[in-house]
Amino acid sequence: MRKSAAFLAVLATAGAPLSALAAPLPMCAQLGTDPAYGLAGNPQITALTATFEPASQVCLPSPPFPPGTCTNNAAYCRVDFTFSGQSGAAAGYLPGQSEQIKIRVGLPLSGADGGAGGLKGAWNGKNRDLGGGGYAGAVGGVTSSTNLGYVGTSTDTGHTGGSGSFALNPDKTLNIGLIRDFARDGIRQQHLWGLRLAKTYYGVAPLRKYWMGCSTGGRQGHYQAQNFPDAYDGILAGAPAFNWDRFIPAELWPQIVMNQELGAPISSAKLTAVSNAAIAACDAIDGVTDGVIEDPRRCKYDAKSFICAGGPGDPSSCLTAAEAVIVNKIWDGPVTTPSHHRDSGKAWYGLERGAQLTALAGGSPFPIAVDHYKFWIKQDPAFDWKTVTEPAFFKDFVKSIAEFNKIIGTDDGLEHFRRAGGKMITYHGLFDQLIMPRGTYNYYNNVSGSIEQKQKFYRFFPYPNAGHCGGAGLDAERLFTALVDWVENKVEPNSLVAQVSPTRTRKICQYPDVQVYNGTGSTDDHANFTCQVRHRDDRELLAQDELDVRFKPFTARLQAVMDKLSPLAAK
Repeated sequence: MRKSAAFLAVLATAGAPLSALAAPLPMCAQLGTDPAYGLAGNPQITALTATFEPASQVCLPSPPFPPGTCTNNAAYCRVDFTFSGQSGAAAGYLPGQSEQIKIRVGLPLSGADGGAGGLKGAWNGKNRDLGGGGYAGAVGGVTSSTNLGYVGTSTDTGHTGGSGSFALNPDKTLNIGLIRDFARDGIRQQHLWGLRLAKTYYGVAPLRKYWMGCSTGGRQGHYQAQNFPDAYDGILAGAPAFNWDRFIPAELWPQIVMNQELGAPISSAKLTAVSNAAIAACDAIDGVTDGVIEDPRRCKYDAKSFICAGGPGDPSSCLTAAEAVIVNKIWDGPVTTPSHHRDSGKAWYGLERGAQLTALAGGSPFPIAVDHYKFWIKQDPAFDWKTVTEPAFFKDFVKSIAEFNKIIGTDDGLEHFRRAGGKMITYHGLFDQLIMPRGTYNYYNNVSGSIEQKQKFYRFFPYPNAGHCGGAGLDAERLFTALVDWVENKVEPNSLVAQVSPTRTRKICQYPDVQVYNGTGSTDDHANFTCQVRHRDDRELLAQDELDVRFKPFTARLQAVMDKLSPLAAK
């Protein structure tokens, strides 16, 4: 990934007169009209537009946001088009159906279009591809990249709309072509076209290439590292939705448990109250009573402690005995036996004690999980998730692994990415209400090598009390700045500072280091904490989260196990 001196010399000639170049560089509008630049007239390209987007200001509504919460967008060249490189049954589509990947490329203005301040016009010489969320289904904005001088790209991953129904054909067979577009081909074409248009518009290839995404974007970042290890110099991949074949069905577990054991959801007030009770009970475990649970894996709070006793001292919104059993099952995740160690039959993880439960255990099930059941596992649009019992869940879970792990599991290793010289940062809010943080711990610990070996190229930052992709000081742009500093200046990100609130900052330590209070000074000041260096996680924490061999991430050594499970899943 290192650029040669010859490349840098080419970049240094960015200001050379057009007569010295092989061909004149295009202005923005020409990208959409002149076939010489590879888009107009290309048989694989449709719905092409190239527009000059003037500088603008976008303000969020007040309320709920504070007055003046605005973003100033720099002018840029926006190129939108649909790419179709393959079609038909041989590529996994229906007969007559073709790939339809919508792509957006945002280009900071070149010198010819009036850009200034960068290496070439307003361009800083780098690309930053942006990830999607959920099932994607729409092209995202790119100004978060172009405002910083990067070429920014986005894709809808080959289908329209946020439903998972694209995976199922009318005859109830799987559309492998569209699933593949969602899993990999959409983001691959997004990246390649970003490179191509940067070189076309500015006359030189990007000096550095970055990926930035959270949730589905976190899975996409890991997929790129696993399968295209030379593509990126740096990847920021947060709250990763890898283990897609396992964590997505596990998102329905809370609803299955409530439906089977109670026949209805637990009220939001009760779910919020028991989460707050867990925070209060476990707050002091880290040595500081401040409403923060540094590592929720250490919290063993039992929801049975929140059962109504029938007296005047009962807390507001206390639980019935049946509700307490359900909440414990939601926290513990899909577990086939009462034990929580190596013989537990643990299929996957639950939400952490203290996390908001209403997103997955609220009045309605999470749509992404329902769609996975209906259109992917059961392949029946009319399927009623309420027919799934707890025992049946594990059979469906195994089927999801057997059917979809290879195409979208995204749990392969990173050895080739390491050898290519790439750097990656992953992060996860420990109160994530949608994607279970222990899946990230699990993946990180299963990457080959010692902690020290992994930290040379791959670092994990757990954010206490943060939710899904944000909150409690989780700032993706600050993480990205640390990534760039690591890639370009070799500054290793051992810890970060989170602005938890207007009056509180905290250190965020790389895993498995632990934040420790120095014993003096305000606990609202990160300067009074240090990151205690550790060379491995606690054995007890690792053991309690060991998965049953039937449900472990797919690896070559488990191929035989999975082959045996596939017939079971088909029954």
